[in-house]
Amino acid sequence: MTELVALGINHNGAAVELRERLAVSEDERALLLDALEHDANLREAMVVSTCNRVEIYGVSDDAKTSGAAALDVLARCKNVPIGDLRTAAFVRESFDAARHIFRVASSLESIVIGEPQILGQVKAGYQHAKDHGRVGPVLDRCLSLAFKGAKRVRTETEIARGGASVPSVAVDLATSIFGDLTDSAVLVVGAGEMAQAAAVHLKAAGVPEIVVVNRSVERGEALAREVEGRFEPWDRLEAELVRADVVISSTGSKLPIIDRSTLKPVMKKRRQRPLFLVDIAVPRDVASDVSRASHVFLYNVDDLQSIVHDNLRSRQGEARRAEALVDEEVDGFVQWMRSRAVGPLIGTLQGRARSIVDAEVARALTRLPDLSPAQQKVLLKLGQSIAQKLLHSPMSAVRQGANGPVKGLDGAQLAESLSVLFALDEPDPRARAQSSKTADGDAPAAKPRPEPS
Repeated sequence: MTELVALGINHNGAAVELRERLAVSEDERALLLDALEHDANLREAMVVSTCNRVEIYGVSDDAKTSGAAALDVLARCKNVPIGDLRTAAFVRESFDAARHIFRVASSLESIVIGEPQILGQVKAGYQHAKDHGRVGPVLDRCLSLAFKGAKRVRTETEIARGGASVPSVAVDLATSIFGDLTDSAVLVVGAGEMAQAAAVHLKAAGVPEIVVVNRSVERGEALAREVEGRFEPWDRLEAELVRADVVISSTGSKLPIIDRSTLKPVMKKRRQRPLFLVDIAVPRDVASDVSRASHVFLYNVDDLQSIVHDNLRSRQGEARRAEALVDEEVDGFVQWMRSRAVGPLIGTLQGRARSIVDAEVARALTRLPDLSPAQQKVLLKLGQSIAQKLLHSPMSAVRQGANGPVKGLDGAQLAESLSVLFALDEPDPRARAQSSKTADGDAPAAKPRPEPS
């Protein structure tokens, strides 16, 4: 039976140190998807890798086994001990997996409830998997409905009003420290999506001039123009660290760009003036040991929790409304999955009935050689009609079971009962009938003679 599975790590159970070790780059995604197919038997799969989560969504005939195998694949691909991963990881199956995926897309599983970035990140993971031929009917249906649910959450609730993202919380943190940023020198390191969002929030907070330092001159200058700030090339990073009061950093570097050796000459020139570093990148841009330097105050994404909790309390009512909307969309997907599972079973039953009717009518016709073609047709339709009427009630019950319990039995129980009662796992009766022809003295089954044209 086809099952959905969701697994991985996120900010709820894994520290930033583990998340950065498991972060999957664009270049690594295709290789990981191939390994998930071959080594974890995921017939469909996609990867979502952000600063707060590394998660795999897939489809398998055995979600439990494939989920455990997929964790092994992820650990091996990222050279992380499997024990470290299993301690922090989750594996969810079937309905629980679907609900998790829908909640992630709607930002109900984000550090900041209502933040907008995650939907784009999930869409990017889905599109990447689709481009590589790893999205089939189940993931396609699941993600399409998840995106629909996310849109409903944003349009039918006010969960995203005000600041609702990691960059916005980073700016809230800086504001809570300084009280007012209008007299503060602020440096943004990086020019990607997160850095851009932070710069926009800084501008809205009244920062008079935002300095952008980035390796790519083109992107850095574009961001500086957007926020009416000033761009400085990468080799000016140390000089800008000297003059900044607040630094918000989010680059795509796999290694820290700021460490104690970088800050040593910087802090000497600052003459004990405190420096506040807010690192919202994963992998981290700022080495953790810089916090031991005098007058340096470092915050990373895990340190934003207190502000996040305040944010969550103010959004609890809207979050409940959003969860109800998401649950509606999840129910729609679950019903589709159940119907999809029932369809082949009913098809098998109908095919089995046709096979039996055809075989028995053909056997009868060998004993009634004088029937006309019209009479033969009537006999065949009679057999088909009897079979259809006998099967109508059990097939209707199984179809209804796809949408909810029928007389205390859920869809899975009804489907299993149907399979057992009609021996759908056994060989076709036509084959049995043909193999027993010598025992009862009958000739081989023959099809009804065609009507003359």
